[in-house]
This record gives sequence, C-alpha cells and structure tokens, in this order.
Amino acid sequence: MKIDVIGAGSMGIVLSYFLHKKHDVVLTVKHGERKLYESGLALIDRGMEEKFSVGISERTEESDITVIAVKSYDLESVYRDYNLEGNVILIQNGLSHMRMEKNGVNKIYAVTTWGARKVSKGVAELTGRGYFRLGSHSGRIDINFLRDSGINAEWVEDIDEELYRKAAINAVINPITAIYRVKNGRVANNRDLWAIASDAIGELEELFSKLGYHLEIEKNVLETCRVTADNTSSMLQDVQQGRRSEIDSITGEIITLGREHGLEMRVNNSLYNSVKSLQSGGQYHG
Repeated sequence: MKIDVIGAGSMGIVLSYFLHKKHDVVLTVKHGERKLYESGLALIDRGMEEKFSVGISERTEESDITVIAVKSYDLESVYRDYNLEGNVILIQNGLSHMRMEKNGVNKIYAVTTWGARKVSKGVAELTGRGYFRLGSHSGRIDINFLRDSGINAEWVEDIDEELYRKAAINAVINPITAIYRVKNGRVANNRDLWAIASDAIGELEELFSKLGYHLEIEKNVLETCRVTADNTSSMLQDVQQGRRSEIDSITGEIITLGREHGLEMRVNNSLYNSVKSLQSGGQYHG
C-alpha cells in the first residue's frame, strides 16, 4: 500500500517509522525543506535511536491513503494548498477539523494517546503508547494496514464521542499547565489549580450533556493527570518555546460550541484569554 504522510513533526515521523515497515511511505514536507530530510529520519524509542528512510516530497503524490499529521492550525492551509482525495486520516488535537470539508475527501478521524516529541529536524521520540482509535461519519475502512505496522488501531462507531472526550480533557489540562507553568500532575495535586479545573469541568459537562454525551470528564482528567504526571503538556511546551499553541482548535472551538448552545463558558473563556495573552506581545513567534 502507498501511504502519503503530510507533516514532518513528531507524530508524522512516528507514523512514518511504523508504516514504512510494511508499506511504501512518502513523507510530505514544507516547501523548501526537502533536502533537510533526504539524509534520513530517526525515531527514539525506549532510549534507543533507529534511523530509517522514506520517500520525501514537497507535494502530495497519488496514494492509497493520506495521513495528515500537521498541527490543527496548519490544517486549513493543507486543505487549500494540497491535492487531497479519497481516504484521508486526520490526526489533529481539538475540534476545528470537524468543520473542514473538501470535495472528494473522505475524512477519517484518529484520536490517540500516543505521545511524541520532536527532538530535531527529522528526529522524534516516542514518549508513550496509549490507544489509537479511528472512525468516520461515512462508513468503515479497513485499518489492518495500521495493525500490520505495529500500531494498535481500533475502529469505533461513534468517533464524535472520542473527539469530544479528548478535547475536553485537553481543554482542562493544557491551558492550566501553560498558564501556571506546571507539569500535568500538578493540576490534580494542587488545591488551587484543581479548583480552577473543577469549574472548567463543570462547564464542559454541561455543554457535552446538551450534545447527548456523558463523558465522565472529571474521572478522565484525573486519570490523565495521574498517568502523565511528569509530562510537560504540548501547550506548555509551545508557550515556553514561543510557538503558536492549539488553544483555538481546543478551547476556542469548545467556546464556540457553548455559544451555539446558549452557554457562557466563563471559566473556559478565562483560560482561553489567558493563553492567548501569553502568546501576544512578542511571546509567540511563528
């Protein structure tokens, strides 16, 4: 099977590594960056680094399936600038990709708790393996190509529930860790931070119950804080390194949903505005 992976960030490199074992993989990179990756890629897993090679291109090529692994805020430009058709797997945080459509594209959503971080150009570290769930609004596809490559993929019938649950968890943990510069575990272990988290969770529970979902957000936030206690959230990493965060796709989209259902989302609005403030005034570069 020929697979086009768009995006040479941490998850794009991780997926390219696993998929290239059984399939013909092309990694599509940004214009002008092809030579930076042609010398090879590397994945660090459990402290061991393994070099590997896949095809490198600056434009999409004809493939059996496309995997888009860019940040949520880059997805719109990928939709606009690249030739996309057929089955396209979207592996973004947040909810903004649920609103995007393109003629000829069959969207398959991926929701995962696999963790990865980019070490340098072409080098990523796999920091954790959790679930890898996929689903679509337009019917099931065969996902054995992922399983054959060592990815523990599972198909779920209600992918919206998975998307909403992960967005809700991220909407609690990510902004709080970014604003207060703490690791994930502190959100649950610090009384003052947990008070903020609890208020945000209450608003999220009210919103998603209006959509017909009971996501057990508090339970899932506490569990995520426990198993990732020593992790630095991606949003905190973005703020620390002066990069754009995914706050718009996560909390921004949730606030929009709340507004559509007559909810103020006061605490989530406050978290959103605080993160946006951190990224203004020269603290966000890019």
